[in-house]
Amino acid sequence: MKPRLPKLSVRNIVAATLVTATTLVLGTFGVVDYVTRSKAEWTRLRRVTSAQTTELAVALASPVWSIDRPQIEKILDSQAEVTSIEGIVVDAAGQTHARMRDEQRRFVPLKGAFPADGLLMQERPIIFSGERIGTVRLYTTPKLIQALLREELMRTGIAILVTDLLLIFLVYFVLWRAVLQPLTEIQRYAGAVSAEERADEPSLGPAPTAELESLRVSIETMVHEVQLREQRFRSIFESVNDAIFIFDAQTGAILDVNARTCEMFGYTREEMKHIDSGTLSSGEPPYTREDALGRIRGAGPGDQQLFEWQARHRDGRLFWIEVNFRAATIGGGKRVVSVVRDVTERRQMEEALRHSETMSMMGSIVAGVAHEVRNPLFGIAAALDAFEAEFGGGADVDEYMTALRNDVSRLNRLMHDLLNYGRPPQFVRHAQSIRPVIAEAVRICAPHAREKQIEIREQIAGDVPDVAIDSDRMLQVLKNVVENAIAFSTWGEAVTIAVRTEHDASPVSAIVTIADRGPGFPREDLPHVFEPFFTRRAGGSGLGLAIAQKIVAEHGGTIAARNADDGGGMIEIAIPASTMREPVLE
Repeated sequence: MKPRLPKLSVRNIVAATLVTATTLVLGTFGVVDYVTRSKAEWTRLRRVTSAQTTELAVALASPVWSIDRPQIEKILDSQAEVTSIEGIVVDAAGQTHARMRDEQRRFVPLKGAFPADGLLMQERPIIFSGERIGTVRLYTTPKLIQALLREELMRTGIAILVTDLLLIFLVYFVLWRAVLQPLTEIQRYAGAVSAEERADEPSLGPAPTAELESLRVSIETMVHEVQLREQRFRSIFESVNDAIFIFDAQTGAILDVNARTCEMFGYTREEMKHIDSGTLSSGEPPYTREDALGRIRGAGPGDQQLFEWQARHRDGRLFWIEVNFRAATIGGGKRVVSVVRDVTERRQMEEALRHSETMSMMGSIVAGVAHEVRNPLFGIAAALDAFEAEFGGGADVDEYMTALRNDVSRLNRLMHDLLNYGRPPQFVRHAQSIRPVIAEAVRICAPHAREKQIEIREQIAGDVPDVAIDSDRMLQVLKNVVENAIAFSTWGEAVTIAVRTEHDASPVSAIVTIADRGPGFPREDLPHVFEPFFTRRAGGSGLGLAIAQKIVAEHGGTIAARNADDGGGMIEIAIPASTMREPVLE
């Protein structure tokens, strides 16, 4: 990629243009004047030299005729005052009289050949009474002309420089007042508008020229229109009930969000711009940072993606969202606009509806099956009793009779659980403390716990409210859960029953947590823990927790399974606090 050259300002361009044009014009005039002056000076030098040579030849005629050598020398010495004369050579009467200037510019007699290089020479015969009696040669130097021309050239250069400086100053002054200052104000105004600095946004004053005033009016009108459009867009953007993201299509960076997004995920707008879509995802496949970035980059022009995603709140809570992706070009860049809706409640309702329909259908089926199977079981038990009464016991048949009775007893318990699960809810709720129900559940489960040397610990807070429950049905819930905890606990560990008050819940609820120190629930089993006939317990029917969930739901509460941070499984039961004054039959 080629580096971008810096842009020149208007004043620099105008000043450079005017200075260049002025320099060229004045320089041309200076060159013409120099050439003309040079020719004129050379012509004058030749003319003066010629006249001086002629005058000198006339002055020397009489002394040369009379061979008055002192007078000849005197005439030659008299020419020392003429600075342009560099030397004189007179040939007369068989002798040469010569003068030349030395290094100090003194006029001294010459001995030897005269150095004539670079000098202008004029020669005249010396004539007396019409007879040629000698020759005079006058040598003049052009150095004075050259010095004069150099001075003239320097004056011309100085004049051009001063003129350029004046032009630069005038151009800067005039352009600054008439053009550049208004343009700078317009530029500052546009920069403030583009940076969204509404509070410090400068105002544009009247421009000094009609063109700039028209430009100012046009820009302010355009800015006003853009602001109105942006206000309408921002109003819609912020007021919709769905969360809206604007992503960079390549990096997945969050460029902008609306207020609903901040409410949904728990971050501020500035925090949102410094995190990525991976932070907002649950992190569990297929809802990882890489999966989210792949979705964003996969949004092509004209494509629309609609899918559900498991998201993570700032507090770590997971919830479900419905995401609508659409690629767009915003501000000249490729962007992805995402409209997000929280569908956690909808999924819960759908799941509850499916579960309710499934459980209702299954309850009817298993109740019918249990009823039909129960009568033959009574017949089998009666036949066993009759067989034993008729034929008596013995070593040969006791083992088989015991196995048959155990299996019949196990089937009876299964039928009892099936009938409990499938029967319609009929119970009486009383406002009462949960403490005696927990105590009774601990008493019933204590023998089983002692077999594994497990201690059942109770941790009940002092502010636990009364709850509206059918004590027999809630006892069945607690018994089933505690028995499961004991069954899965490690030998010699403890099972804890903790009760606290959830004041932030609506309504206020009593939270009963049964925790064991066993291996915990496998992650893949957590969604199926409360499904009928799902069990990891040897000899279990898979109905204990399903019945517990059904009874808790009939009380308006919830039950959930999870693993403790330090190991072991936990069942958490939430029972709404009582607002009842009289018992209620349901």
